[in-house]
Amino acid sequence: MKKIIVLSVLFFCSFGFAQVETFDADYIEAFKKDVQAESRKMVNENLTLTEEEGKIFWPIYDDYTAAYDKLIDERLKVIEEYMLNYYGMDNETAKDLINKTINLKMKAVDLQKEYINKMLAVLPASIVGKFFQIDNRISVLIDVVRMSTVPMVRNEEE
Repeated sequence: MKKIIVLSVLFFCSFGFAQVETFDADYIEAFKKDVQAESRKMVNENLTLTEEEGKIFWPIYDDYTAAYDKLIDERLKVIEEYMLNYYGMDNETAKDLINKTINLKMKAVDLQKEYINKMLAVLPASIVGKFFQIDNRISVLIDVVRMSTVPMVRNEEE
């Protein structure tokens, strides 16, 4: 758990430089891979699977994380757009970013529901439930770090 927190901090602290002009895509990709590896390790360490359950679970997990990575990429684009407009945020851009953020949250919930159903079709509910508890904890940790490193919307007078 400590490793994912450290990686999350490093990953999202990297967004501080986004206020300058742009993101360094290679840098972000390297951190994403580290976070993905630590997430997989955390799931593996905390989810007890038989060999047969593992053969069923891990391919579904890989599909889930691949689909979720696309949402992360979309989220990064929204964060980048936010940071690039931070000092000159107009009302329309703010509304657009709000809508994009809400839509991404809805997509994430839809994706979780989709994969819960896929897993429930082939795995015991106790395993599926525990996996999504672990997954939610990882997501919350990442969100807390992201929220603490991305600045709040500026007041107009600032």
